[in-house]
Amino acid sequence: MQMCILTDLVSAFNLRNFARASSMASEGLLHAQGRDEVFWMGLGEACEGFRHLMAGDEDRAEHHMIASMQNLRNFGFSHEGFQVTTLLAGIRRSVEEMRVVKNQEKRIFDVTLLPQLKLVETQANV
Repeated sequence: MQMCILTDLVSAFNLRNFARASSMASEGLLHAQGRDEVFWMGLGEACEGFRHLMAGDEDRAEHHMIASMQNLRNFGFSHEGFQVTTLLAGIRRSVEEMRVVKNQEKRIFDVTLLPQLKLVETQANV
């Protein structure tokens, strides 16, 4: 896996630059093989989902987020230094919030619910 690309994706996502994060996911997918292809597709779907959410297109956002969850759900806690469960929990919470807003139980989406992506911390020479 290309750690530089993943690091750039995490940075762009956390800065809420979802278009750039999506572009980074596409770049990672170009170099991926085997199981890593599904991982990068899941990241790309998540980035696209949040991009559409911020653009106000909740229907497309939900579609991408669900596809992302389907791709990432089998990767466990982390994959190649990326905390998958953090993203999955954030997507799930965002989808729930979008549905509440769509059902007019709330007026606006609470952007404080947007997840922060994380890389797994490694211990250096203990």
